[in-house]
Amino acid sequence: MKNIILILALFIMSCSTTGPQGPPGPQGEPGTPGKQGLPGKQGNPGEPGAPGKVDPALIQKLEDALNGGNDKTKKEVVIASVHFSFGIAPPSMGFAIMTNHGNLYQLKNKNPVTMGDSFEFLIRVAEHVDFVSLSFLSGGEGQKHFYMAITESGQTYVSEDLKKWSYKGDIPLK
Repeated sequence: MKNIILILALFIMSCSTTGPQGPPGPQGEPGTPGKQGLPGKQGNPGEPGAPGKVDPALIQKLEDALNGGNDKTKKEVVIASVHFSFGIAPPSMGFAIMTNHGNLYQLKNKNPVTMGDSFEFLIRVAEHVDFVSLSFLSGGEGQKHFYMAITESGQTYVSEDLKKWSYKGDIPLK
């Protein structure tokens, strides 16, 4: 019996030998796509970006729109007037008038003894409709003059010439 198993094993092994590899056949048609694999492992988070900045005027406009506005935000009214004097001889003198919408108008004197005839638009300080104050700090001989405009919500803007205004900061109201 041992011999029969040995002969049978030799017979099977001799039939299983292969010849040389033949040339490749023609390319078959592509099969259907397989399932997508699972996502890979998430990498380390990157560095945080710089904090964003939002224009305070844009925030104020949004708050006004959400609140439905009120008579003060709809109607433009004069809230302050200050005098100005720039230059040496003859100086540019007159009055600056500010509205709650931040619009500045000026009445320039014709000369040191004759007042001007009409107001003209100068600039809009910022996109707010709640300005409540315009102040003037007179500098002495050789010092600068400063103007400050303040909104009801405490935002402040400063200028040295009534033309270029810059945001100074918020008053920490409680």
